[in-house]
Amino acid sequence: MLKVEHVSAGYGAVDVLHDVSFVVPEREIVTILGANGAGKTTLMRALTGLIKTRQGTITLQGQQLESWSPERRVRKGLALVPEGRELFPSLTVYENLLMGAFTRASRQEREETLERVLKYFPRLKERLHAYAASLSGGEGQMVAIGRALMAHPRVLLLDEPSLGLAPVVVDTVFDVIARLNVDEGLTIILVEQNARRALRIARKAYVLRGGTIAMEGTTPELASSAAIQQLYLGG
Repeated sequence: MLKVEHVSAGYGAVDVLHDVSFVVPEREIVTILGANGAGKTTLMRALTGLIKTRQGTITLQGQQLESWSPERRVRKGLALVPEGRELFPSLTVYENLLMGAFTRASRQEREETLERVLKYFPRLKERLHAYAASLSGGEGQMVAIGRALMAHPRVLLLDEPSLGLAPVVVDTVFDVIARLNVDEGLTIILVEQNARRALRIARKAYVLRGGTIAMEGTTPELASSAAIQQLYLGG
């Protein structure tokens, strides 16, 4: 469904990603592992058009995206849940969610999509008219994921969704990710430092190191790798 071939990207004159290639099959969860500074967030920004690629191709359902704007990529079906959530603190939960719905043509479509989002995050139904500035970290992450879902994506990109969350909230977030994959048929790219949880939920994993793909394999293969156990699983 999504194919990345020989992509290099970065900021200014500095490349952060170097010749990155991987494939994400339709309706699967793929995780990207790596330490801070490995290039994971840069990769998410390149996929969504927030930064330009210097070389290589990004293909979604047979169409190359390199020249497409971020808005056009959203309309095609790519939606990003950014690291740090990036909510509008002076807007309510409801207003933040609607910010993701600009691809929905009618009010009825937006309201129907909102109902589906609230099915996954019932807590937000109680907090719809609360300002984002008043939310807990877990509630904020729910809004960030919900906002992306309002765009009705085919491919959901999640950048460090468990960062800074209490363990019980991490459980909730990963449960929703699994349900979105099964119930909605979403293809999911999960960037995550919590390697243990990521390897448990995904089918295939790639390891970014120094902006290149250093390892890849099925999640059972990587979970049993001595290098992965030492670097990411505390083994």
